[in-house]
Amino acid sequence: MLYKKLNLPINLPLANDEEIEVNEVENNIIIKLRNISNINIDATIKLFESFFENSLSSATREKLSKIFKEIIPIIFRNKHKEEGLYQLLRYVNSINSNLDYIEMIKNNTFIYENLSKILTFSGLLTDILSRDIKLLEVIQPEYAVRLNGNISFYKNFFEKIDFINLDTEIMLDTLRKQHRLLKFQILYALINQEINIDRASTEFSYLAQATVDCVLQIVNRLINNNYEVDCKNFCVIAYGRFGTFNMTANSDLDLVFVYEEEHNKKTYLDMFRQLINILSTKTSEGILYEVDTKLKPSRNRGPVACTYKNFKNYHTHKSFSWEKLALKKTRVITDGKFSTKISNLLDKLNAYPISDKEVAKEVKKMRVNLNENKKDIKNLEKKFLPKWFETKYVAGGQRDIEFLKFFYENNSNLIDQHEKDKKLLLFKRIENLFFKLDQIVNICFTEQKHNNLPNAAISLLINETKEKDFGTFKAKINQGKIDIFNILNSILESEKSLLEK
Repeated sequence: MLYKKLNLPINLPLANDEEIEVNEVENNIIIKLRNISNINIDATIKLFESFFENSLSSATREKLSKIFKEIIPIIFRNKHKEEGLYQLLRYVNSINSNLDYIEMIKNNTFIYENLSKILTFSGLLTDILSRDIKLLEVIQPEYAVRLNGNISFYKNFFEKIDFINLDTEIMLDTLRKQHRLLKFQILYALINQEINIDRASTEFSYLAQATVDCVLQIVNRLINNNYEVDCKNFCVIAYGRFGTFNMTANSDLDLVFVYEEEHNKKTYLDMFRQLINILSTKTSEGILYEVDTKLKPSRNRGPVACTYKNFKNYHTHKSFSWEKLALKKTRVITDGKFSTKISNLLDKLNAYPISDKEVAKEVKKMRVNLNENKKDIKNLEKKFLPKWFETKYVAGGQRDIEFLKFFYENNSNLIDQHEKDKKLLLFKRIENLFFKLDQIVNICFTEQKHNNLPNAAISLLINETKEKDFGTFKAKINQGKIDIFNILNSILESEKSLLEK
């Protein structure tokens, strides 16, 4: 009985998933839904009606009953109906106090087919949809506003917001709602197979760029009103996934802020802080993006931004080799003369040679803690160990591939030239598998990641990677990490041997 909101895991847990902690009532519900294959449609509808029997008004229960009778037969046609029914329960659990939302669902049965696709795919998508009634428009079959593969699609949406006449708080909430709708449209287009994973990644990046541009306009207006200063000599540099247009559904923004007018330092710092606050402050309408500024010269210390002189001096004389590599995955995301000046500086800095021996030394330092903790690995709790689908910072993951590509693409003396081209192809293939897996994982989970991916997400992944089956794909991921780790280890050993000679 749902006398209060359930706290169910985001996706249907495996029967033996020890990491999931739920109370007895919730565990019984999970067991019933896992065994749903043993009962028919009518019995399932009655089961769902019983969940809400004593917790809602009779009018609301009647509306839900009509919804259940329409959508449950549709979900039953799915091969993995248990997961869709589980998300249906979570969905109704979230919206049952929103009478307008329930009424719209009840009266729009033509969207049920598309709604079932959302419910079957993942809990994260279900959660996003449940927060905003307007998102139901996106899954309507005749919804006409489709992605066009151009950043103008997103800019045009944001330009419709009345930035001048709206109260600041209302304006920012409106911005978040619009962003959520656009993000959901990308997600739905992907699971509806209107776009593929690569295209979705580009669309997430376009959305992020358009959002930052919009927020910069807002901040510039606020700064002009407060300081009566027109700030032009500043630049925003994007690193990582945002810098290379490879964002996922949950990517943060790695940003570095640079300015030139020292006498207006306070104004510029205030502008950058407001930009970060608007992007990353969580409100009732959610959050736009987490913002990470630790790649600036002072890292987590000092002001939020740096001067042109400081940025140039640091990367010319003081930066680590890994920072020089990170600098190659950057782009300037602002316009103007000062931004052009920074672009030219980045071109110059990225033309400087990077010592392969220094990179090898820094990689070994990064691995010190990993090697020291190997002997204690058996004592760690299972829930703290990396999941099989984690590929970013794990041994043999995406970061290690970046180092390997540097050594091989620059003909380092540390590499074995034998089968060099073959290894570069191996890196590219594994990197592509990691990239697509990362995209799907970020559509299924937020911060808390369980051991299992939903079956609909796995099917999309297998289809995109053209692998034989899930077991083959998972084996290639695990073997890929081992291969990358071992090849990088051989390079580190080569660097050690050269030092000893």
